[in-house]
Order: sequence, then C-alpha cells, then structure tokens
Amino acid sequence: MKVLKKLMLLTLVLGMATALAACGGSKKTNSTGNGGKKTLTVSVEESYASYINSIKGDFEKQNNVTVKVVKKPMFDQLEALSLDGPAGKAPDVMMASYDRIGGLGQQGHLLPLNKKDISSYDAKDQRQVTIDNKVYGVPFVIETLVLYYNKDLISSPPKTFADLEKLTKDSKYDFASESGKSTAFLVKWTDFYYAYGLLAGYGGYVFGDNGTNTKDIGLNNAGSVQAIQYATHWFKDIWPKGMKDTKSSGDFVAEAFSKGKAAAVIDGPWSAANYTKAKVNYGVASIPALPNGKEYAAFAGGKGWVASNYTNEPELAKKWIKYVTNSANNYQFYKDYKEIPANNTARAKSKATKDELTTAVIEQYKSAQPMPNIPEMAEVWTGMESTMYDAASGKKTPQQAADAAVKTIKNNIAEKYSNK
Repeated sequence: MKVLKKLMLLTLVLGMATALAACGGSKKTNSTGNGGKKTLTVSVEESYASYINSIKGDFEKQNNVTVKVVKKPMFDQLEALSLDGPAGKAPDVMMASYDRIGGLGQQGHLLPLNKKDISSYDAKDQRQVTIDNKVYGVPFVIETLVLYYNKDLISSPPKTFADLEKLTKDSKYDFASESGKSTAFLVKWTDFYYAYGLLAGYGGYVFGDNGTNTKDIGLNNAGSVQAIQYATHWFKDIWPKGMKDTKSSGDFVAEAFSKGKAAAVIDGPWSAANYTKAKVNYGVASIPALPNGKEYAAFAGGKGWVASNYTNEPELAKKWIKYVTNSANNYQFYKDYKEIPANNTARAKSKATKDELTTAVIEQYKSAQPMPNIPEMAEVWTGMESTMYDAASGKKTPQQAADAAVKTIKNNIAEKYSNK
C-alpha cells in the first residue's frame, strides 16, 4: 500500500512537472523548432495578409527567420494583448491604431522603442506613437476626414462653408418629406469624431499640453460653444430631422451621397470604396474653410507598427518594424490598399500619383490634430456623445450642452483614474 502511494505520488509529481513545463512553454511567443530557425509572429487584418506574405521573403532570408502570419482583426488583437501576452499567446508584432498605442504603452503591454526609430518623422507623426516621452511604435498609415463632392452635381469642390450654405438654396437638394430642408451638404456632427474639426477650428481642444493634461479640458470654452452654436444652425434651419439621430445619421449621410441627393459630404478615406461601389462620380478635396476663416482641424489618425512587450525576440521584432515601415514596403502597402503612407518618402511618392483621395488626405492632414492617445480619451467619447443632439434639439443651450459634457468627462476621469 505504501509502495502504491509512493508510485501514485511520484506519478502526480511527474504529471505536475509535465504540466508546469507545458505551461512554461506556452509563454514562448516564437520558437526555434523550424529547422533551427526562429519564428516571428505577425498579426494583421485578414485583408492585409497577402501584403505581409508578399514582402516577408527578404526579411526571412536576411534574418534566417520564419515569419508566421496571424489573421485577426486589429482591435480584437489589441484588446486581447493584456491577457494573451502574459499567457504566451500574443503575436510578436502587430498594427495598432494611434489612439491605442499610448494606453497600451503606459500599461506595459508594448515594447519600448528607440527615439531614433522615429527621428525621420515630423513632430505630429512622432506624437502619434509617443507617450510620457517614450516611443512605442513607428508610424505607418495616416488618415483624416476629407470632403467628397459629386462631380455630376457640382463642377468643383466648395472652398468655404459659405459656399456650402449657398448649395442648400438650390431646390434640387430639397428633402421631399420636410419642407424647407436640404441635403446639399451633410456631415455626421452628432458623432464627436466628425464634429471635433469644427470645434478645433474655432479654438476648442480636448486636453491641454498637446493632449496630455486632463485637468485642462477645452470642450466648453468660448470657441467650442461658438462652434456648437454654428452647428445648431445647420441642424435647426437646414438639415432634415434625421441628421439629429445619434445612431443613424451616419447612414443617412452615406445613403444621400450614394444616391446623388447630396452634393458634398465630410467623410473618411475608408468610405471611398463604398462610394465607388455605389458608382458615384465623386471627387475628393480638402474640407472648406470655416465661417471664421480657419481650417477644419479634424483628428489626425492612422496606424503604426508595434511590438508586444511579451515577445521573446525583442530585437527581431524591432528589425521587423524597421523593415515593414521602410519607404519601399510602406509604398507597396499604399499601392495594394490606397492607405496613405506615413513614411515621408513613400508619402511623397504616393502624392505624385495625382490620386485625388491621396492628395486630399495628405493636404488635410497638415491641419489635422493628433487624437490624444492617453487612456482618459475614452471618457471624452462618452461625455460628448449627446452634446450636439442636446443643443440641436433645444434641450440645452450650446453652453449648457458643452458644460454638461465636460462635467461628465471630468467626473469619470476622477472616478476611474484617481490612482494614476
């Protein structure tokens, strides 16, 4: 009986050791079991996999490594990093939207990079991947809002918001079911992402000190209130009531432009494919100047390459990021997907193609403002969610709507980030 107990105990100990060894092995994010070659795991959207496969060959040869492609939606991958990383299931490198890089870096999930890795980029692009004076990514794609216009309806893009207002006087844009309302120009201002350029053009801002000072919120300052007041003019005097709907106004904008009911809309480069599919003869240009003569300062966004802080091959991961973001590979990405390169050489080369969308994004990006990439930005989306609706519907004055939003933002930040 004692022998049996000893054998059972030994079996249990061996089993635990095997299990622990297996768990330990699961923390590897790469291996050298492929004929002595190391493996670097690269996670991208499924649609980008062909691009990675087309460029990885030289990298594999130069570094005697196998590049394994994982197809996973970017935001799903970023959300999973905090759990998958410690568990050894995260990829070594991946793409990340600029607004997520700061928070993930602060939380210790991203591998810090060297400042020289982004020295060739301008200050705006460097801000996109930097937080607390530490670099956590290398810029790859830039994007911002632009103006789409229907060439079958107007011969050239409007240059000012006064031009846009003139369009609304043309009866061919009258909204049939609502007398006195026009769909000549549309933009989803019920969504703060789309409205920010208006507020910023009038002097509003999210956080002070280049988006880092959460004690200084400029979304209810005089400029922001003036911008909201101007927006209510469109909501009350020009647009159909459907434009006030916080959930469906975006669909209203897209449908109106796709069906030739709107001459111009403000939208993102991601909408070009849908407008092309709808066979709209569209042009793309910079957003018209605001009534105060200032530029529409929309958010500057895009994607960069980052490395997991849990990778077992940090130097190899850094090499990949340097490789994939070089001018040749960044330009190849542009050719494959028409997403505008962040690399200066590749960006200039893409602009030289004279593609309207490319040119418009590059020009508009000059006045665009990097979205704050600190975690507290999440509270801004919540706080500003109903601001335009409250003002447009008359539930609150523009000042009251802005004040209520900022109060919500401040309270949520104080509650959720008090230990920061």
